Amino acid sequence: MVVSNIIEEPDSRIRKWLNQLKSFNLSVPITSIKRSEETSEDHVSVAAYYLSLENRSYNNLCWILAEKILKKTNPTPADDEIRKKAEEISDLGKNNDELCYLNAELDILTSKK
Repeated sequence: MVVSNIIEEPDSRIRKWLNQLKSFNLSVPITSIKRSEETSEDHVSVAAYYLSLENRSYNNLCWILAEKILKKTNPTPADDEIRKKAEEISDLGKNNDELCYLNAELDILTSKK
């Protein structure tokens, strides 16, 4: 029985947290939340976390990031351009978490414009 309590405990804590988050989102209008660098970093961290849950490969994360970077200057980059940029990103030696963060950061920056 002790084992089952240990397994259930994180689930119940996550459910409680999600319920708190839902009630907060419903009770506080978005316009009343002050925008700051901290909230932006929090948003990026959360988005990066959800991207990491998708368990994408290192190469796939490099490809996606390269595609996002190139689409800022060219809406339809060629596969060869994306491949070169993905290789450059791979050569930087970033780990999966850093790539998830960079992808999420670009998504949020792009959505703000």
